[in-house]
Amino acid sequence: MVEKETNYLSRILRKRIETLGYTSLKKFVEDKKDFQYSYELLRQVVYGGRLPRAETLLSILQTMRFSPSQIHKLMDFHFGGYPGGGTDSPGETAGIPDADKREPFFRPENRESSSTGIKLLDADPSGAQADLLADSPEETAMSLKQSLPRIPFKGNEDFWEMTRALALQAERKALRIARREADQPLLFEKEPEAIYQFLVRKGKVPSYMSKGEMLSFGFVEGVDYRDRYRGALLGAAVGEILGRTSQGLSPRDIRELFGGIDQDSMPTGWVGEGKELAPPACLLLSRALLSARKLDPEGIASVYAKSRRLPGAGHHAEFVRNLLDRGFPWFEAGASVPETAPSARVTPLALLRAADFRRLKMEAGIEAAVTHPHGAAIAGAIAQTAAIARVLHTPAGTLDVLGFARGLSHAVSGIEADRSPRGKGGKPVPTLWRKLSTELTALLLRRAEMEDVQEALGNGASVPEGVPFAWACFLRYPDDYAAAVLAAVNLGNEAEANGAMVGSLAGAYVGAAGIPEAFLTGLSWREELEASADGLLALARRDS
Repeated sequence: MVEKETNYLSRILRKRIETLGYTSLKKFVEDKKDFQYSYELLRQVVYGGRLPRAETLLSILQTMRFSPSQIHKLMDFHFGGYPGGGTDSPGETAGIPDADKREPFFRPENRESSSTGIKLLDADPSGAQADLLADSPEETAMSLKQSLPRIPFKGNEDFWEMTRALALQAERKALRIARREADQPLLFEKEPEAIYQFLVRKGKVPSYMSKGEMLSFGFVEGVDYRDRYRGALLGAAVGEILGRTSQGLSPRDIRELFGGIDQDSMPTGWVGEGKELAPPACLLLSRALLSARKLDPEGIASVYAKSRRLPGAGHHAEFVRNLLDRGFPWFEAGASVPETAPSARVTPLALLRAADFRRLKMEAGIEAAVTHPHGAAIAGAIAQTAAIARVLHTPAGTLDVLGFARGLSHAVSGIEADRSPRGKGGKPVPTLWRKLSTELTALLLRRAEMEDVQEALGNGASVPEGVPFAWACFLRYPDDYAAAVLAAVNLGNEAEANGAMVGSLAGAYVGAAGIPEAFLTGLSWREELEASADGLLALARRDS
């Protein structure tokens, strides 16, 4: 036997020792008490490149737990088949009962499977090496092709039905991946209009641009936009971080644990032992927008996937797995659930498109679809961006508290599904549009206490609860940032997202100067948030 063939066998056996989890050949021999040959003999074969007798090689391959198909290939390659006699029964090893049935299969001149017509062994050892590695896809496919024709249909109907279903599923997945790759060039330019049309055509989002009414926004004289922009970002960050303290708690739990949350409860950017708090979501989106100088959903998805948490998102882990582990594109990685996560993080986009409502609406929906391609989640993001933009352009002391929600609600009418899901008692759950246009206004008109507002609207993670509740907190105390934010976080539940939404609205109205210094002292992202606000303002003025 030529030297290159014996060296080929040596490489296969060394690889097998590693695959079995042994750090050395000696440990393998010590563990295999029933191995009939000495360590020295095995060393000569594995490391010395020596080809043993056929019976010896067969015993070694069996001890190393090679599959029958792999043993078949190696024995066929080196000896033209199994040894004719001895105690090692090749029929039992290969699953073939006698030598007569083996003979056509194992003769050197018969290199093709009679059942599949596929070549079993290449004449070049280097070409066959990949096929002989343990658990390789080629080996698995070969084993299946050889085994399936031997399984009769009669008596195995359930097995064949399952096999057929798996084959159809694999075929559909292959077609889906092929179509996905074919669609990718459509997104290369990353223009909002093209992305929106793509998402609608693929059925990922509803045709929300054709729904609702258009609003008119623009920069006005007499407003200190630099202070307002900074206030919106700082306010959103402070509200989110304060909300982390009471996230998921009931008002009673908050009172018993903390005695209530106040200005002294504000944590800094550090939690001790060198561990830094996760950055607020508004800062993550600001970084992505300023880096690309426009909306880049693929880049935004990458930024979100690296974050440890996002407010209002109960499906963040699923999004990360889809994007990073499963390799889904950004427009297929999100979860179609009506959560408030997009509404809680969308402040920077509202600042960037504050003077162009059409683009604000389109891009808010695209940004929401990165993680939450659901009609209600998109409607919530559009409503929140529109509210922030409206507040930015409203001079101090002129806010129409009672008409605010009703005036903006028409921008999202029709985006949510016409047939809303059923709630407690089988009653339809009111849509975001209905809650903003009627229920919230009625509560503000009678100056209901915040506990009553929470009872009436809810303050959970769903958009029809979270967005109206956040607006209620802001409109109840429009000129007092601390009162508005603390009202939201002290009522617990989805406090993190609600605090971020209230904080962005209140901060955008009173400006950075209106946020108590106690909230900002020690905030580790303060300088970056202020610089981000200035950068977004410059881009907004450039594009207006």
